[in-house]
Amino acid sequence: MSSDTTNASVTGNSGGEFPRAFYATIRLVDGFTDITGKLIALSMLFLVVTISYEVVMRYGFGAPTIWVYESSFMVNGAAFMLGAGYALLKGAHVRTDIYWENYSERTKGIVDLVSYLLLFYPAMIIFMLISIDDAWHSYETGERSQESVWRAIMWPFRATIPLAAILLMIQGVSEVLKCWYQVQFGREFVHREKIEI
Repeated sequence: MSSDTTNASVTGNSGGEFPRAFYATIRLVDGFTDITGKLIALSMLFLVVTISYEVVMRYGFGAPTIWVYESSFMVNGAAFMLGAGYALLKGAHVRTDIYWENYSERTKGIVDLVSYLLLFYPAMIIFMLISIDDAWHSYETGERSQESVWRAIMWPFRATIPLAAILLMIQGVSEVLKCWYQVQFGREFVHREKIEI
C-alpha cells in the first residue's frame, strides 16, 4: 500500500492501540479489491472489440450481428455491479456533503462505522440472499433472454448480482477497520481524494 498506510501503521502501533492484525487485514482486503477491480475493468476491452466489430459488420458489410447488442449490455451491467467494491475502495461512491465537511474526523468515523454496521451489512446480506435465489432459479429453469433472437442464457448475468454483494462486503471489512482507526485516532487511515471511476 501507500506510505500513508505505513505512517499510519507506525503511529497506530506506537501505543499498541490498533492491532497489527487489523493493518494486515486492511492491506490484504484492499489488495484483493484492487486486483479484482482491475481484472473486472478488462471487460471494457471486450466491449470495445465487439462493438467495433458490430459497426464494421453492420456498416461495412451490411451484415449486423444478433449477439453484440445483448452481450454488450450484459457485460457492461456485470462490470458495473462487480466494480462496486473497487469503487468503495477508491472512495467513489456518492456521499452527501451538506453537513459532512463540518464534522470532525472522529465524528465522520463514528457515522461511517455505524452506517456500515447497521445499514450497509444488513442491506448487502439481504441483497445477496435474494439475488442468489434469483440466480439459482434462473439456472434451474434454463432462463433465456427475451431481448433478441440470440436468446442468451441469463443465469451468469444474474449471478453477478450476489457476487457483487460479496465483493462489496469483503471491501466493507477493510472500511469498517478504517473507520475504527478514524474513531480511535481522530484522523483518516489513508486520505483519499474524491475520484470518479
